Amino acid sequence: MDHIEQALMPLVIGLISWLIKDLLVKTASKRNEAVRKEWEYRLKEIWSPLFYWSGIVIFSDSERGWKRHGLKELGDILTKSAHLLPLTHYHSLIRLLEGATDQKTSLVSLDQIKNTRDYIYKQIELMNYLVYRHQMMYEPDFAVDITKPYKLLLRGITTVLFHLFIWGLIAGVLYTLYFCFTIDVIWPIIIFLAILIILVCIDLKKRIDIHREIKKRVAD
Repeated sequence: MDHIEQALMPLVIGLISWLIKDLLVKTASKRNEAVRKEWEYRLKEIWSPLFYWSGIVIFSDSERGWKRHGLKELGDILTKSAHLLPLTHYHSLIRLLEGATDQKTSLVSLDQIKNTRDYIYKQIELMNYLVYRHQMMYEPDFAVDITKPYKLLLRGITTVLFHLFIWGLIAGVLYTLYFCFTIDVIWPIIIFLAILIILVCIDLKKRIDIHREIKKRVAD
């Protein structure tokens, strides 16, 4: 019976480790994809239109009031971007709207608008890099790159090696714990459990901090 257990346990541990690896990788992939979609939304729906329409409002002065070209579009974007813009830049764009509609307010200076548009363009560059530029497949030159098949092959190999590394790491930890249990060496198991408890406590602390921040902002 012991021989059967010794033969089966590596297989069982390997299978469990693979399932854990799959769960971790899929969870991380879903989180990364959700973050990427948010970055893509900000790039296409917030920062790029905000940069364009703010420029249109500045240079289009043929009409006054809300009929002025670009004012409605700029106002619509600002209603969706208040949580993304620093307060100073948000106020600059609001004052730009107020000045363009002849409201009684202090006019925003060109330097202030320039600083705001510089900030917006930096966000465009950042989002563009995070969503597209850091991946070679989105580069136009990559479509005609003669080394494209080899680069894709190398990327595939590194992906496989990454999965195998994570699987081996998890399997190594689990098998070490199992081996220590069979020879009645408890301290590695205690250290492992202590690390797990510390990680859980860190996660709980983050959740508590988030809850406190929410309560603080609701109370304010």
